[in-house]
Amino acid sequence: MILNERFLVQINDGLSEIAACGSAVAYDREYGIAAVLYNTGNHGHYGESTGKICLSMFAPSQPHNCRRRVVDYGVGESRGCLCNAIYPLGGGIFRVAFTLTKGDIAGYYRDYDFLTDSLTERREMFFRTSRGDERLTSESFRRYLGDNGFVIRNTEPPFINKVTSFDGRVYTAVTNEGWNYPVFCTIEENALVPFAIFPELNTYEFRFYADGSGIHGVSRIPPDDHGTGHCAYVRSADGGRTWEKTVFDDGVQSRPDILSYRGKPLVIYNYKSDLPTENMPPMHNHRNAVKFVHDGKVILDVFSKYGIVEHETIVIAGELYSAFSNCPLALSTENGKAWEEEGHPVEQGKEAVQWIKVGYIG
Repeated sequence: MILNERFLVQINDGLSEIAACGSAVAYDREYGIAAVLYNTGNHGHYGESTGKICLSMFAPSQPHNCRRRVVDYGVGESRGCLCNAIYPLGGGIFRVAFTLTKGDIAGYYRDYDFLTDSLTERREMFFRTSRGDERLTSESFRRYLGDNGFVIRNTEPPFINKVTSFDGRVYTAVTNEGWNYPVFCTIEENALVPFAIFPELNTYEFRFYADGSGIHGVSRIPPDDHGTGHCAYVRSADGGRTWEKTVFDDGVQSRPDILSYRGKPLVIYNYKSDLPTENMPPMHNHRNAVKFVHDGKVILDVFSKYGIVEHETIVIAGELYSAFSNCPLALSTENGKAWEEEGHPVEQGKEAVQWIKVGYIG
């Protein structure tokens, strides 16, 4: 189906928050507030710019009434910080975890209080190993993997993936931008406590949740020209010792997502669509279409000529809501800062963050 653009609400500030990149979503049930976390660049730095971390907050059914806040700045004008983790602490407080990729390269977090509209100072995130609680850095991450028999050569900084909760515990995975083995962790105050390692190399965008039936995850695996061409659904019923894997062969061109929906895994991923559309801007990696696969069955297949990039979906009161990036005004091409492929400008699809109520899918 063609995505009806009339149902989309842009939740980033298109004047000051340019090149909005990625979405992570959290919900505070007590106050009924949704919070969407994303990176953004500055004027003249489009595409993959990640110089600034921003939050947009609103009632899920009223995204037009949106509060926006800058959470942190990276060092330098672009690629200064990476964020992908936000979760509610209760009482209207959201924790944002991020990695500085320039300067003091390590993991940090800040807590935002919606009721007082205030942020704590930047605080270090720690990584619990046999040596105790260490700073979350490339060195501590690679050392932990090496101590457990998994060696990675790249020195990219680690960062925290999507955060989920189950049975009173908060979970995440730690990865980095190179080929690596995701490390599963619980979150205990300011420390990530590892308990399992996914035993296959994949890109940094590993998402998972835990429930009574085990660990359910998605990852980007090869092949394609970027080495990140397919989405794989993985499941472990024994705490991460053994894994089952299902590969979706029609490709993935942006970070996949997974969540529990009606008690079953819902996998959401980009694929290359052949659907023709008039006046379609050339999109990097053809990131125009997304499938929703519930318990192995496709229940929704949507297309937008402006892109559906770095999406995240959440369940609120039984209804599905999604946030993602696209390029409704083709800002990067018009600005002259477009991504080039084979000598031609293409859109990254990361100029605006949109919010949509998907609804209940039976």
